[in-house]
Amino acid sequence: MLFVNKKPTASRPIGLITDFGLSDPYVGQVKAVLTRLVPACPIVDISHGVEPFNILQGSFFLAASAPHFAKDAVLLTVVDPGVGSERRIVVLRRDEQFFVAPDNGLLGLILEEGGDVEAYDLTSAEEAVSKVSNTFHGRDVFSPIAAWLASGGKPENLGPEVALDSLVRHAGSRPTVTPGRAKAHVLHVDHFGNCVLNLHSGSLGPLSGLTIRTPLGRVLQAVDTYSDLPQGTPGLLEGSQGFMEIAVNRGSAARDFGLSIGDSVELEWEA
Repeated sequence: MLFVNKKPTASRPIGLITDFGLSDPYVGQVKAVLTRLVPACPIVDISHGVEPFNILQGSFFLAASAPHFAKDAVLLTVVDPGVGSERRIVVLRRDEQFFVAPDNGLLGLILEEGGDVEAYDLTSAEEAVSKVSNTFHGRDVFSPIAAWLASGGKPENLGPEVALDSLVRHAGSRPTVTPGRAKAHVLHVDHFGNCVLNLHSGSLGPLSGLTIRTPLGRVLQAVDTYSDLPQGTPGLLEGSQGFMEIAVNRGSAARDFGLSIGDSVELEWEA
């Protein structure tokens, strides 16, 4: 690991999001690399339960979690179906936070949020690692990069800055919103069957008479809390993760509306 600082100048927290699951040794090996290289840095497991290869869900976990971390945190997200291919390895710096990920759309929601953002192509960092598996860059390349950043390293010392509009965007990252109408995508279906949409809280403004077009065709109420809905009734509300969500009080919106991650949803209301 030639590019890891031998004398760390910082100890930034590191957050981890992967689709590795917990039944294999993959997560443990990633954390073993991190703790070996930067033992003073706290590591937070955000989730390793991203559906395999589900870039859209991984991007949601990242965007929803970043605000709750320290302002100088390093967030490592590895959902990498193109591992070993020519896809780039990128680092975003937004204000003081760093985001490390393959350039496959995982950073799309972060980019949509804007702010003071810079992007760097760190693909050449592979050359600084003595042994790299063709199928496990999360352990062999991404983890050393995250350790480098957490210990005070600067991305510009490892690779060139690249234009933000050159980064891959997932089709489900950006909703289409016009007066009285929105076309969105489902980012995540949580444990309760709530369907999180790629609409940031407040992005639709005050709503009344909201309807939703799905295979089942239902009318939604715009509410503040789940308990504002009669049991079994669907509604739209601003969820705890900073995004709008379709929910059914004490039921499953995913089941009732036949929705899954990536599905498109059209909303209409009185503008």
